[in-house]
Amino acid sequence: MEYKQLTIKAESYEGILSCYEHTDYAEMPEKSRPAILILPGGGYVACSDRECEVVALEFFNRGYNAYALKYPCAPARYPIQIIVAAAVMDTIRKRAPQSKTDVKRVFAAGFSAGGHLCGCLANCPREFKSVKKYNFKPNGIVLGYPVIREHPGHEDSYNNLLGDRRDKGTAWLDLHTSVTKDNPPAFMWATADDSVVPVISTLSYAEAYNNLGLKYELHIFSSGPHGMSLADKRVSQNNAAYADSKVAKWVDMADEFLRGL
Repeated sequence: MEYKQLTIKAESYEGILSCYEHTDYAEMPEKSRPAILILPGGGYVACSDRECEVVALEFFNRGYNAYALKYPCAPARYPIQIIVAAAVMDTIRKRAPQSKTDVKRVFAAGFSAGGHLCGCLANCPREFKSVKKYNFKPNGIVLGYPVIREHPGHEDSYNNLLGDRRDKGTAWLDLHTSVTKDNPPAFMWATADDSVVPVISTLSYAEAYNNLGLKYELHIFSSGPHGMSLADKRVSQNNAAYADSKVAKWVDMADEFLRGL
């Protein structure tokens, strides 16, 4: 494994990108690999460690070149987070020759507010000039209990992202309203009794995909707290509710979905 940590700058802010890339071995030759960017949650006020490097390493062990981004959070405001994430996606593609990444299989995955940021990369309007210079659009996305809408949804995430700004230029950040035919395939999962980000967020995004005939897969597990991440003992916080073998199957299902793209 080759590990590097890169600083990705946007205006006066920066994100920290952890890169986990496979080493070439004569006994295990690979022509190319998929890549995945992990975007942790944290309500746009912090980046959760439980949804960051540990998830990237899980996908690394499944054969992906994996990347985990700690992006700027409040007091940093929109659109800094999207610019940094877009620059990172572009960086991953530019690293393709040395990392043997298949540039047609560069994916992104996000949890909670990180799911919102991942959805922003998927939904980003053509007229959003701040990221126009980057090759940022994911070839597929994975959303875990994502923040998708403000009402009903997770108002704190929107307050931390936008501050006092609410105008026509930010309306698209209610992501269920801004899905287009250009959106990449999406794998989505959540739990039905999530008390922090209501399941309607995920359902409304899936409905938007369905209405446009886009490729997607949706899994709603019957029970589980918000923030389950990999849903196993590695991320359980010594709380049995966060380790659920049924919910943990989302990783296998998401991997299978991405490999089918």
